[in-house]
Amino acid sequence: MLKKVSKIIVLCMVMAFTVFMFGGCGGEAQSEADADTLVISTPIDTGNLNPHTYNSPMWIQTMVYEGLTDFDNGEVKPGMAQSWDITEDGREYTFHLRSGNVFSDGTAVTADIVKKNFDAVLAHRDVHNWVESINQMQEVVVIDENTVKIILKEPFSSFLQELSLARPLRVGAEAIFPGNGDTGENIKEPIGSGMWLQKEYVEGQYTVFERNDKYWGEKPSYKFLKFSVIPDINTAVSSLKAGEIDLIYDIEGQMTGDAYNDLEKSGYKTISSEPMTTNNLLLNTSSSATKDLNVRLALEYATDKKAIADNVFYGLQTPADTLMSTQTPYCDIGLTPYDYNLDKAKSLLDESGWKLADGATYRSKDGKELAIDFIYLGDNDAQKNIGQVLQNQYQQIGIKVNLLAQEKQTYGDKQKSGEFGMLLAETWGDPFDPHSYLSSFRNPSHGDYAAQVGLPMKKEIDNTINKALNSTDTKMVQESYDYVLRTLHEQAVYVPITFTTKQAAFGDNISKVRFNTLVESPFGEIELNK
Repeated sequence: MLKKVSKIIVLCMVMAFTVFMFGGCGGEAQSEADADTLVISTPIDTGNLNPHTYNSPMWIQTMVYEGLTDFDNGEVKPGMAQSWDITEDGREYTFHLRSGNVFSDGTAVTADIVKKNFDAVLAHRDVHNWVESINQMQEVVVIDENTVKIILKEPFSSFLQELSLARPLRVGAEAIFPGNGDTGENIKEPIGSGMWLQKEYVEGQYTVFERNDKYWGEKPSYKFLKFSVIPDINTAVSSLKAGEIDLIYDIEGQMTGDAYNDLEKSGYKTISSEPMTTNNLLLNTSSSATKDLNVRLALEYATDKKAIADNVFYGLQTPADTLMSTQTPYCDIGLTPYDYNLDKAKSLLDESGWKLADGATYRSKDGKELAIDFIYLGDNDAQKNIGQVLQNQYQQIGIKVNLLAQEKQTYGDKQKSGEFGMLLAETWGDPFDPHSYLSSFRNPSHGDYAAQVGLPMKKEIDNTINKALNSTDTKMVQESYDYVLRTLHEQAVYVPITFTTKQAAFGDNISKVRFNTLVESPFGEIELNK
């Protein structure tokens, strides 16, 4: 019996030693894998990667799928199509596909599969009617294996630019299509011709992408790209410091000034992009309080933008005076900014009958308190911080602001239905501005429509946008956008707050980090020094 026990003990010792030795080898193998993996935090899940719907972040979809065109450094560039021809009337575009291009599963990129993707999107025009290109597409015609023609109903000067959007006009392989060919809800599997392919996905936790070695363009130097879902920016900062992630690449606007400065002081490399969009407060013209123009104007004059830029963003963002940056095409129209002026704000409220009784904190009229609901994403600290600052600023003129945290789905639903008094919104930046962004004003798929629908001239605004989108006359486009932007400015639908920038923070183990647009994120250029 003792001999048996001794043999078991010896066997266990041998097994333990073996595990120790091979565990060490396994550790080295893992280290080698880690050295070829870039880990980035993201506050949101990467979704189902359907190129034809809106359930994934735009910058994730562009990693897997290509469009006929691309957009980089402010210019339309070749994508799947290496060149194109346009008829004189601007209604027919003939695209010449890259010869020999294949999807990540090895199947060929052909005119037939491009047409199949576009036809699947066009089958759901009502879902995508914010995209003027889709409204204008009359027919997609296969000319030969590598040539596809798109015929428009009317000319659309921003067509090539919109084809570069992350969705819904990106092209997937035959493998994405379910049995019925309808991608309106789901796809079979995410197969594209982009730089990356999805390797592993755990909903709400992480997604691993692998380098697509069949990609036609320049490929990343590392093999794997992992996105860890970390909704809270402070947790992301702790994860970076602990070495659990390599990079905070804040394309979703999660970064706060406190977090950025903390990382900078702790010795991490930090970069900030050039201004990408305008961060603005969207006022609902149909809401009980904000339907009053004088209330909206009072909010314009009572907003201390510099205080927000300095105290919330610590100088990472600069004050904005207009909805669209004057650097945006057609948007430098000489609007007069609303200066910070509390006396003017109070006078406007008095004029509308909103009085401040002796000893009262908030104004009232006809027995009703002047209160406005501010909805925000509950897990977005930057939105919450801005809301708290605005709450304090507007209290100075007797307006009560109710801060109401929302989860993502509810927040989106309330934007569409107009169940808000005010909320934070952004312009869309490249490659959307100004055409695609203004085009969206006409459709009830975003908060902009709900906020504008109470305006007496809303129909005229929409008709003017229609004329601009369907014209190649730059003078007429300029006149149309002048009317739209000037009207929205005078009606105080938007309170511009700051010109937004995006931030990144990382250690010495990575380099060559830059920003492009809100659609395209050049992860492939990053170099690992692990």
